[in-house]
Order: sequence, then structure tokens, then C-alpha cells
Amino acid sequence: MKPNHFAIALLALSATCAQAAESRHAPDALALAQLDGYALGMAEAGQFAGVVLITRDGRVLSEKAYGLRDENTEHANATDTRFNLASAGKMFTAVAVLQQVAQGKLGLDTKVGEVLKDYPNKAFADSVTVRQLLTHTAGAGDIELFGTENAGNRGRAGTVADMLALHDTRAPAFPPGTQQEYGNFGHVVLGRMLEVLSGEDFETYVNRHIFTPAGMRRTAFVDCGTQADDLAVGYVTVDGKRQVNCATLPVRGFPAGGQVSTAADMLRFVQALQAGNLLPPALFAEAIKTQREFMGLGFFATGYGPGWPAREFRWGHGGNADGICTDVRTYPTTGETYIVLSNRDAPGCFAVANFLHKHMKP
Repeated sequence: MKPNHFAIALLALSATCAQAAESRHAPDALALAQLDGYALGMAEAGQFAGVVLITRDGRVLSEKAYGLRDENTEHANATDTRFNLASAGKMFTAVAVLQQVAQGKLGLDTKVGEVLKDYPNKAFADSVTVRQLLTHTAGAGDIELFGTENAGNRGRAGTVADMLALHDTRAPAFPPGTQQEYGNFGHVVLGRMLEVLSGEDFETYVNRHIFTPAGMRRTAFVDCGTQADDLAVGYVTVDGKRQVNCATLPVRGFPAGGQVSTAADMLRFVQALQAGNLLPPALFAEAIKTQREFMGLGFFATGYGPGWPAREFRWGHGGNADGICTDVRTYPTTGETYIVLSNRDAPGCFAVANFLHKHMKP
């Protein structure tokens, strides 16, 4: 029988494609080993404790826990430990608001006063838009919920409406749209707008329309100080003494962040967005495109545009507070996602994520 050269060529081509696919999916063993040593060294030095999850094209390359879940115990972090997300939770508010845009209840250029009709400061209500709030160009400023000096506010502000009332008489810090200044209060405004538009309180909405459809069963709003075997504990130094970070943090997650989650659940969130399960693909693509400096529409979006190598573009969100550091980032060109959650102060988690960025080969 004569050899079937066409079949042989097809087999050779198939083998080549398989090898190429395997090469794309294969972990960079040297980079991962270097990362492990780096993270272990930082943990030994007390600069990092947490979980690092690395994927490429949806395939887990590495998932590992480091350090202690509570610095006052011998209990180690595990890959399913839940961490406070700090400002990485702002992505949930952004998605919830963009869902209202997708449903036609809201526009990116809708002004605050069109939804919150009794907003006290008319200069803010009549000029600030949804787009500006999402990109931190509204001049909304921060919110007085952090630090020992704001314990009274934390005790009084039990709802999003209560949080809004802390600063809703304040005018924009600069003409909206002219500058960019990162802050937390703008997301409280967005959270209250969401409540008015949806008829649901913020927590209920996010649980029903984001956590549940994304399969994020381990992600929740949890009171600070809740004791559980799967919750990481962060600490802060106050008057020279180490205390649980509830001494300086909001009581519970709110529209500017502070929910608790696992690295695996945050990967589910990323994948649900990529699959179009939470937002229409075209709207999501617009949201992760750099709109101004480092921001898309509620997402960090950096390394994008003329002069930037395609490898550099990434979207996601980071966050930090006392005893908390989070970095969630996805690289569309290379298919990589890095999720670093930590119960130690910044910049530990950012150093780990940046190490990956430098050493992982595209």
C-alpha cells in the first residue's frame, strides 16, 4: 500500500498544532519557581501572607498559599481562605451599575441628580455623571469611614443611604471631568443610584446579580471581626499595639469595597465577565478600555494604547487598607490572570503581582 502523503501531512500538522497549544498552556517552570521563592522569602520576612493564583487561558498554572491566616495563631493560610478585598470590590459596583446601563435604565452620561432627585448639593447633582464617577474624574473625594478618628461615623452609617449622607452636601473638589483623583465616595454615590434604580438594597443586588450567576459561593458581605476558620485576619498598629484591623476599617463591605472572597471565586468573577455572563461583551470591552489615565469604566485599565506593547495591557483592580492587600489583573493578549490576595499591608501583594508581570513569559 502506498503511503498517504496527505494523511501523513495532516498528522504532522496536527502534532505541530498540539505542541504549540501545549507550549502556550505550559507553565513557565522557572518563573513559577522563582515566584515561589520570592513569596516564601517575603512571608518569612513578614511582608506577605496570602494566596497567589495564576492562570493562562483558563488553565490553572499555580495556586499556592503563604504565611499565617492570623499572625497571632499558628493557623496557616490555605488556598480556600477568604480575604477582605478592599477596593478590588469596587469592580462589583461597576458591574452592577453597567448592568443598569445595559438594561437602558441609565446612561454613562446620566447625571447624579437625574436618579437621586433630592441630592442636597445641586452643583454635584447637576454636573457629575456616571462616567465621571466610574473613572474617578468627578471630584467626589473620599469618605470618612477609615481610621480610628472615624469610629463614630462607622457606628452611625449602617446603610448606603447613611454613608451618602456623610458627604452629600459637599461640592465637587474640581470641575467634573477636568482632573482625576482616586477616592471612595464616588462609588457610594453609584451604590445609592443602583439601589434607587433596582429597588433592591446594595448587598441583595450584588448577591443576586453578580455573585450567584458567577458561581461565587464563597464571596460575601461579612462583618469585620467575624471569626471563622476560613477568614483571614488583618492587623493594624494603633498607639504602638497590634490590633485587629476592625479598629480602622468600615464595619462591613460597601460599594467602595471590603467584601470577602477567595482567589478561586475572583477567578470565577473574571471568567464570568469574559464569557459575557454578567455584561454584554461590547459594553464589557468598553469598560476595560483605558478611558482616562489608569481607569476604564470602574476597572483599572493600564498599559494600553499607542506606544505600549500589547503584552502590557491589563485590566482588573487592586486594593489596600490596614492589614489588607489585593491585586486582581488579567492580560487579554497573553490570556493570563494573576490573583493575589493578602492579609498583610501593601505593598506586599503588589510586589508579588509585579514579579509575575516581569518574569512570566508571554
